[in-house]
Amino acid sequence: MKTLTFFSALGLLACGMLAFAQDYYAPYPTYYRSSTPAEGALRGMGDLARSAGQYNLTSSQAAINMTEAQKKYIENRNEWTNTYFQMREANKQYRDRERRPRPSLEDMVRYAQAGKPKRLSPSEIDSVTGKIDWPILLKADRYAPYRAELEELFAKRAEHGVLGTDDYLQVRKSTEAMLDELKGQVREVPQMDYIASRRFVESLAFEGSAASS
Repeated sequence: MKTLTFFSALGLLACGMLAFAQDYYAPYPTYYRSSTPAEGALRGMGDLARSAGQYNLTSSQAAINMTEAQKKYIENRNEWTNTYFQMREANKQYRDRERRPRPSLEDMVRYAQAGKPKRLSPSEIDSVTGKIDWPILLKADRYAPYRAELEELFAKRAEHGVLGTDDYLQVRKSTEAMLDELKGQVREVPQMDYIASRRFVESLAFEGSAASS
């Protein structure tokens, strides 16, 4: 019994010594420290230079960003200014138009007269006999029925001095039918002949309205 107790105590003592040895001789943690004062100074100078470079880079990027922001601001400001003055000019032009005097009765009559066809000359329609000197294009056979109707109506006007309402309406009907027939030839005849013939018929219709009662 005593022998067992002795060996038990001896085992416990050995375990304790082993644990102490492990703790005592355990490897120290690795620290990145300078081994000499010169190395420490060099490391410090390197860190300082690296910090200065990082500061310069950050400052440069900040300056670039600031410049871009100012550029965008100026562009936006210029665009807003241009838009403002364009709208202002358009508003001014509108107000100027509104301030213009309204046309008088004489102006309105003059404008209406300017849009009317020209009166036919005595050589184109004889006021004594009512004879009509037709343009060459309107002397074609296809216009013969219209020519006959209009020559009869203007001969009546020459005789009586005026056209009655029914005769005036017939002049309008015949001249409109003649213009429709003429439009069918617009691609077949010389342009100058077409224009001259159309204006002649329009003036003939105006003659009928000017002498109706």
